[in-house]
Amino acid sequence: MGLYKYIAIDSENGTTDGVLDAPDKEAVVERLVRQGLRPLDIRRHHESPKASFSFLEKFRQNKLTKADVDFFTNQIGLLLNSGLSLDASLRVMKQHSHKPAFKEFTRQVEQKLKEGKSFSQALADYPNFSSMYINIVKAGEEGGILPAMLIKISEYQDTFKELRQFVISASIYPIFLLVVGMAAITILMTTILPRFEVLFEGLGHQLPFHVQILMDTAKAIGHHPFITLLAVIIPPAAIISYMRTHDGKTIYDRLALKAPLLSGFIKDLETTRIFRTLEVLVNNGVHLATALKISSGVANNAQFRHLLNKATVALKEGKQIGKKLKGEGLFPEMAADLLSIGEESGRVGQVCGRIADHYEKELRIRVKRIIALIEPVFILLIAVIAGYIVMSMLSVILSINEIAG
Repeated sequence: MGLYKYIAIDSENGTTDGVLDAPDKEAVVERLVRQGLRPLDIRRHHESPKASFSFLEKFRQNKLTKADVDFFTNQIGLLLNSGLSLDASLRVMKQHSHKPAFKEFTRQVEQKLKEGKSFSQALADYPNFSSMYINIVKAGEEGGILPAMLIKISEYQDTFKELRQFVISASIYPIFLLVVGMAAITILMTTILPRFEVLFEGLGHQLPFHVQILMDTAKAIGHHPFITLLAVIIPPAAIISYMRTHDGKTIYDRLALKAPLLSGFIKDLETTRIFRTLEVLVNNGVHLATALKISSGVANNAQFRHLLNKATVALKEGKQIGKKLKGEGLFPEMAADLLSIGEESGRVGQVCGRIADHYEKELRIRVKRIIALIEPVFILLIAVIAGYIVMSMLSVILSINEIAG
C-alpha cells in the first residue's frame, strides 16, 4: 500500500484533488471512477518532502525545462479533451503546480489569451516551443481540433524522447571507454615518463628523436596542465561555435550528407522525423501542403528543408510529391515510392506512419551498428597510443643495456 496524490474532474467539470491510500495507480483510478470522477494526474505522494534542495534542483525549479514542455503538452491535451476550456485548463495547471517557473509560465499564457492572442501566438513568445510545435498548434486551432493535436504532439514527443534516450544509452559505454583511456594515457605521460627521463639523463645517453619528442610533450603537459587543457578544449569548442552560425550550419549540412557513416544516420533520422510529423498532421485533417510546410520546420538539415519547400511548390502545381522527393537522393527511394502509392490511394497519413515506423527501426539498427564499430575503434586507438609509449621506453632501455653490456 502507498499514498497517491490525484487530480480529477467532477461531474460539474470542476477540479478536485486529494490523497488516497492504495496498492497501485490502477486501484486509485478504479476508486475515482466509482466516485464519478475523471482522473487527470496520479502520482506518488511523499508526506515529508526534503527540507533543502541542491543548487541544481533550485536552478531547475526556476527554469522551464523540456520535461516541463512535455508535461504541459500532455496535461493541457487531457484537460481539453475532458471538456474544460483553454483558460480553465491553464488555471487548473497553475493551481496544482509546485514549480515556480511552471506556475508563472501558465499564468503568463493565460494573461496573453485574455489580451486577445491565440494559443499558438502565446506559445510563440517562449523559446522552449519549436516552430514545428507552434505550427501544429496553429493548425489545430484553425481546424478546430486543438485537443486532438495536443495529444498527438504528446505522443510524438514521447516517441522521439524514447529514441533520443536509446541513442544516449547506446553511447554511454563508448564515451566512458574513451574517457578512461585518455585518462590512462595522460597519467602515463605525466607520471611514468618523467621518471624514465631522470634515468636517461643520469646515464648520459642520447635519446632517439621520436622518444625525445615524446619526453618533451610529457614535460610540457606536466608543467603547463592548464594551457594543455585549453589547447584540447578550445579547437573543438571553436568548431562547434562556428557550426551554430548560419554559414557553419550550411557547410555542416552539406558535408554531413557525404560522410560515410553519418550520412545514413542523418537520412534515416530525418526521414523518421518528417514522415512521423506528416502522419500526425494529415491524419488529423491538416492539408498536405500545410503539413509539408510544417514538416520542413522539423528537419534539422537544410538540404531536407529546401527539398520539402520545393515539394510544397510542386504539390500546389498539381504534381505528386513522392516523385519530387525521390529525384534528389535525400530520402530513401522506397519511402518516396510508398508515398506516391499513398497519394494515389488517398491514404497518405497511414502510409507516412508506416514509413516512419520502418525507418525508426532502421535507425535503431544503424545506431547499434555504429556503436558496435566505435567501441573497437576506441580500444584500438587507445591501445596503439599506449603501446607506442611503452614500446618507445622499452626500446631505449634495451639499447642502454646493450651499451652497458
